[in-house]
Amino acid sequence: MNQPKFGAGEVVRAARKVGLFWLCASSCLTLPSIALAQTTSTAPAANTLEEVVVTARRREERLQDVPIAVVAVSERQLEEKNIKNVNDLTVVAPGLSIQNTTGNRNNVTYSIRGQGQAFGQNSPGVVAYFAEVPDFSSAIFDLQSVQVLKGPQGTLFGRNTTGGAVLFSPQRPTETLSGYVVGRVGDLNRHDLEFAVGGPIMGDKLMVRVAGQTLNRDGYTKNLYNGRKLDDENRRSVRASVLLRPFDGFENLTIYQDDEVKESGSGSSLAFVAPNINNAPILSQLQGYLAAQKARGPRVINASWPDYTVLDGHGILNSTSLRLTDHITLKNIVSNRHYTGGQSYDLDSTPLDLLNVTNPPGKKIESTTEEFQIQTSWNAVNTVVGYYRENTKSPVNVGFDTKQFFSAPVLGALAPPLALAFPNGVAIQAIAYGNSSNSSEAVFGQVDWKATQKLTLTGGIRRTEDYRRSFSQTFLVLPGQPVPTGPTATGPSSSGVFKATTWNVAANYTFTPNLSAYATVRRGYKSGGFNGTALSAADKYFQPEFVTDHEVGVKGQTTLGDMHFRYAVDAFYDDYTNIQRFINLPTTPASTVTRNAASGSIKGLDVDVAAQLAAHFDVSLIYTYMDASYDKYEDPVQGDLTSSRFPNTPKHQLTLTPRFTYDLAGDWGSLSALASIYYQSGMALDPANKPNGNPAVALSAMGANVPGYTRVDLRVDWRDIRQSPVSAAFYVRNAFDKDYVVGSNNQLSTQFGVGTFLYGAPRQVVFELRYAFH
Repeated sequence: MNQPKFGAGEVVRAARKVGLFWLCASSCLTLPSIALAQTTSTAPAANTLEEVVVTARRREERLQDVPIAVVAVSERQLEEKNIKNVNDLTVVAPGLSIQNTTGNRNNVTYSIRGQGQAFGQNSPGVVAYFAEVPDFSSAIFDLQSVQVLKGPQGTLFGRNTTGGAVLFSPQRPTETLSGYVVGRVGDLNRHDLEFAVGGPIMGDKLMVRVAGQTLNRDGYTKNLYNGRKLDDENRRSVRASVLLRPFDGFENLTIYQDDEVKESGSGSSLAFVAPNINNAPILSQLQGYLAAQKARGPRVINASWPDYTVLDGHGILNSTSLRLTDHITLKNIVSNRHYTGGQSYDLDSTPLDLLNVTNPPGKKIESTTEEFQIQTSWNAVNTVVGYYRENTKSPVNVGFDTKQFFSAPVLGALAPPLALAFPNGVAIQAIAYGNSSNSSEAVFGQVDWKATQKLTLTGGIRRTEDYRRSFSQTFLVLPGQPVPTGPTATGPSSSGVFKATTWNVAANYTFTPNLSAYATVRRGYKSGGFNGTALSAADKYFQPEFVTDHEVGVKGQTTLGDMHFRYAVDAFYDDYTNIQRFINLPTTPASTVTRNAASGSIKGLDVDVAAQLAAHFDVSLIYTYMDASYDKYEDPVQGDLTSSRFPNTPKHQLTLTPRFTYDLAGDWGSLSALASIYYQSGMALDPANKPNGNPAVALSAMGANVPGYTRVDLRVDWRDIRQSPVSAAFYVRNAFDKDYVVGSNNQLSTQFGVGTFLYGAPRQVVFELRYAFH
């Protein structure tokens, strides 16, 4: 083995490089670096498949060489499948499930392999990274790729996860002047504009890129109560990137992003009404509203509370990397983000003030991350060791401002004169104030050893400490009394530290350059936390959850005659313990708490196949099968829930995409046409979803399960018209106008006794025109 030799001169030069590295890493916004994840592909020969390169292990590798399940979606695939927001990602990455909680399509919960995020908590099972910074931005424009990594990613990535990670990789500045402008018009007054332009300022030493997007569309759900249209789209994003390479081996990338959302809110429709002792005085009214809603269909509702969604956020991140020697590279990643957000929604979706919630925009929340890495390469051994820190601070704000229906019996216990004044009950305002502070620190390391020419072994370990602190206090504003003279409903602050060691081991065996097999075992962890609005001391906190993931797979590519195939197949088994699940409690005021279920297991299969079947025809198929079940799930209030289904975990997900391409005669360019066919089987949206003898669970189960659906999107592209930089496209989303549920708010087992569904968008026809130059 050849070892490097260090002389005095080389030591001095290395010291100078280290000094410059830290100068840039600290003075360039005091922000460390970021290694951009990317999916690139080499230009294919005729009638062949593109080679896919990913950064699932934070360095560029062929997808075939990575010993984990990855769905890689290229820039062109994002364009051809019309992926414009995160709710669209499911149709291109089966195995990733997306649910809109509280009946609001801007509240997105990711789940992979049955593991997601408990409602109201800040520790997700699946983390979204933008340029390798967690939760920085989810705006989908001017991206190199989106990569979906399945299974725990607790060793190399900044935040521990149990289910997986979604990597958004923005385009980087280049040495060539390039860019594009895209305009779209279509149904519902669709009018979008997207652009990017960038190139060199000082050759290959200093490059910039600026990109932006505005998405605009009228709403498709009418609210009879006030005549407004809900489910509109009105959002703006702008991104500026600067890439500095003053000398060989040194790179500094800075990205600034600003996002704004101002929308009228989501149109959830009333789907169920349950009889309840507390809503008995208004039960006949609720049943009448339900009958009227069913007669109208889901696109026309009648809700009294004003709906809106607003978000204003901006952030900056910086990536500095330095190749200190041929064997050692330093990397520093940092980000700083500020944002405010607010939303208002009618959770009963009726003209009554039954359960109406406003999360008003307040003071800005600040989030910072920092990560430092040392990467080494010594012949057959590659290593990375590092340190990660994250901190999020939320100042004291009004967390929610609600109107909740209080029945006469409840009023009698709370304030007897009110029960006499309002014998049928009354809506009372409940306001929650609170703040939180969450931080995480970790040290980690991973080694890849090429033991032989064919066998590579991997081992990684991470030690994490998560600090959680939250404070919440709820006041009831009784009629005639100002805040805060109403009785206090919740209590003091809570804080604690949660610690865990996570790890992974893997082996990858390469039979030929086009066939490999792997096996991996990984340990994942998700922090515990506190229930800020819990009324019972027993519910003040919940424990961390853990998963041990076992996965074996085969990846390869082959040729049969003139047909070319690329495939990846894996089977997995997850041992899942201390599972975090939310429970809606029938308390006054309303409260939701997270509790730990005992344990469960998830087993399944992923299949990813791409085939070039002829010069003008290719097809791709991605399929995921999951069988998730509890070993034991006992809730102190709802009883034995062991037979319940895992929420947000469909058993079957499949995407089939046939595509035809044809080169037109002369200089008229090329045509392509594709169909994106997505199928998802039925699933549960809430934890308590199967009757178990408990009346509350029987009520919850009424609205907890939704049927499967098939959605078909169609697209035709005419590229390089008359050998010009102009291209045009025509596409149809949800071509057969299928009604399917994407979220819910289930209050059937509470004192409110109602459940609502949020539906996916109806059919939309769009025309797109693109001008690109390079």
